[in-house]
Amino acid sequence: MRYIIFYILLILSLGLSASQPLKIGVISDTHYLSERLMDDGNAINNYIASSGKNIKAVPQVLDQVLAYYNENKPLDILLVSGDMTKDGEKQSHLDFRARLKPLQDRGTKVFVIPGNHDINMPNAVRFEGDKAEPVDNVSPQEFADIYKDCGYGTALKRDTASLSYVAQLDNSTWLLAIDVARYKEYTTRSLSSGKLSPETEKWVIEILDEAKEKNIQVLGMMHWGLVEHIMYQSTFFKDYLVDDWQRLAPLFADKGMKAIFTGHFHANDITAFTSDKGNTIYDIETGTLCSYPFSYRSIDYSPTSMNISTFNVMSIPQDPSLGVNNKIRMEQLSERLATQKIRNMGFGLPDTVVSRMAKVMGQVFVQHAYGDEKMTDDMRKWIQQLSLTLDSPVDTNDIELDFFPADNNVTITF
Repeated sequence: MRYIIFYILLILSLGLSASQPLKIGVISDTHYLSERLMDDGNAINNYIASSGKNIKAVPQVLDQVLAYYNENKPLDILLVSGDMTKDGEKQSHLDFRARLKPLQDRGTKVFVIPGNHDINMPNAVRFEGDKAEPVDNVSPQEFADIYKDCGYGTALKRDTASLSYVAQLDNSTWLLAIDVARYKEYTTRSLSSGKLSPETEKWVIEILDEAKEKNIQVLGMMHWGLVEHIMYQSTFFKDYLVDDWQRLAPLFADKGMKAIFTGHFHANDITAFTSDKGNTIYDIETGTLCSYPFSYRSIDYSPTSMNISTFNVMSIPQDPSLGVNNKIRMEQLSERLATQKIRNMGFGLPDTVVSRMAKVMGQVFVQHAYGDEKMTDDMRKWIQQLSLTLDSPVDTNDIELDFFPADNNVTITF
């Protein structure tokens, strides 16, 4: 009888352990610059003011995020969906990799994929005083060597035409990390757009078909967005979507991919896309750690669902008001960029109209960066006034600021 009870308890314990969800952390667009490559001079402060990327704060922000994962939420998996470094500095990659090691030493598996700021960067620099001086960047092979313990050295399979690979997360789940960066084309500058080559697409489809045969669920990871996350993104911000996304999104969905983790747009957003055949894929885009709202995610994953939680770094020792200060900076920068974009469209609008449009667009972008956007009374009023000015009435109830589902804290079922 004792042996029967023992075996029953053993079987039950194995069943319970097998049903435990994978704990997955997600960060993106850290734009980490090694502390060895920057001081507090005019050059770096001017860069921060013009770009909105608070790269001086990133080391402390990243340390806080990794400490959370290490101490409060022990992880099985950490996904890093590209743009690890400011501009592909070799020293930044080496130091970023070193910061991940304590997490890995506790058993967390880390997987990375390059973005448009990681490899063959022509403008890798260090900031010293009033000057920005060139430093070494990394080649594709050097990138794979540096991150050999972050996917490339433990991959089940690697694509020969890119830095794409497939890795095992558990017995029933694969991670398909898809490299669509165009670093082979860089000359004097990087390219913001991403493109899946025919060779890599063929390899991706083969992996998805093999997974389906083996009853393996596939999660994707890619720096560029697979679907639109905001109205008219493909019109105004097409470089933040992978090229030919209208074809690739239904293709991936119909081949069985349930979710893909992305970044690039520096916004925290989740969008569900359903193909004509009725298959749904979720594009889970994670915001940046170099500007407001300094977002990172924690996910409990099972083959049937994902429970997604989102956190934000609002304060660091170097800047107790980090969140507030950077939100103001982002609002100002977004309004300025919106003004420039509207004027470049050549409509010849009066300055008062341009100002109203830019204010609305700036507020929308800041809300989009945080996620779970909502139309405010002021935004509604400005849009109505703008529509009257342009003699083009708009029903603000028809404006969809945030696509389904929720962006920050949500449970997704497959």
